[in-house]
Amino acid sequence: MNKNVYWFVLAGMLAVSCSPEKKTYVIHGTVPDGDFNGQRVYMNGYSEAPLDSALVVDGRFTFTGTPDTGAFVRLDLDRLFTNVVREEGTVEVDLSDPALIGGTPLNDALRNYLAELNDFYDSSSEEYGRIMEGASGNEAAQFEQLEALRQTAQLRYNAILAAQFEANRNNLTGSRIFIDWTNYLSPEETDSLYAELGAHVRNVPPLPERMQVNETKKRTAVGQMFTDFTVENGKADGTPVSFSDYIGKGKYVLVDFWASWCGPCLAENPVIAEVYRKYRGDRFEVLGVAVWDDRNETLEAIRTHGIAWPQILDARTVPTDLYGINGIPHIILFGPDGVILARNLRGNDLKSKIAEALSEE
Repeated sequence: MNKNVYWFVLAGMLAVSCSPEKKTYVIHGTVPDGDFNGQRVYMNGYSEAPLDSALVVDGRFTFTGTPDTGAFVRLDLDRLFTNVVREEGTVEVDLSDPALIGGTPLNDALRNYLAELNDFYDSSSEEYGRIMEGASGNEAAQFEQLEALRQTAQLRYNAILAAQFEANRNNLTGSRIFIDWTNYLSPEETDSLYAELGAHVRNVPPLPERMQVNETKKRTAVGQMFTDFTVENGKADGTPVSFSDYIGKGKYVLVDFWASWCGPCLAENPVIAEVYRKYRGDRFEVLGVAVWDDRNETLEAIRTHGIAWPQILDARTVPTDLYGINGIPHIILFGPDGVILARNLRGNDLKSKIAEALSEE
């Protein structure tokens, strides 16, 4: 063999043998019984366009690719979805239940976290149902039981997330827990929790976006002046309405950001109705702001549940973006001058804060 050819061939062999093995991920998925064959499951990240899609054949679908960096993605099929970590290895998911996921270390950790949360939600829902059935006709007793359940559930929820966060703070599952937990934390608590995340996790989407929301919360924290917005068809008759039509006009105003589909929002209505009946007048008003909702469904909920206080309809994401609201109900008390006096009020805390504010004058 020609010497030059020999070295060329040898160099090629060495290049092949020394090349690092390319990492890949495989996601095998199952869809629940139904006519989904021929439809596509979309892999969505944090951009508008899907990252990938896969065809459902005989109730199954498969994604394959190269995980440049581990990242959360969401798989969507009609109204079914699940979150998955796109990491090296083979992952099995079942779109009938977001917690039916596993096969790689991070996805196993995610499964364990979601399963524990599901157990918590199921037991809390069962207790809620027992209270609603057992205290029929006695609203005062029912409210006290629901308030006790809310407080107990919040403590249990915090304990679950604290333990799971401690175990996963240095991986992507920890970032998911961070997102869930900060829905209920103050901006200062969110900053503190963010500092506990591993340095390589902090810049994984959507954490940078969540921290931008946290900065928005700081700008709309207790002690800050209200931020105005206008909804062009926000009144029931379709005409424009501004937040400043109600806020900063010399009254205390309790603002309930809610939606017709939100069970906890509707569960808070008796509390809001009580303070509305008790204090409404020259010094106090209640305002509902319907967010993330369909206008007709909002109007139907107002009729069905006898909601009597003023409403801003069709606000969509405008106020939630401005006030850094990640979950509803989110209830804020504004002072007569428009300064924010309290955020995220619920139950007895809501009633106590209003009584305290009105008694100070």
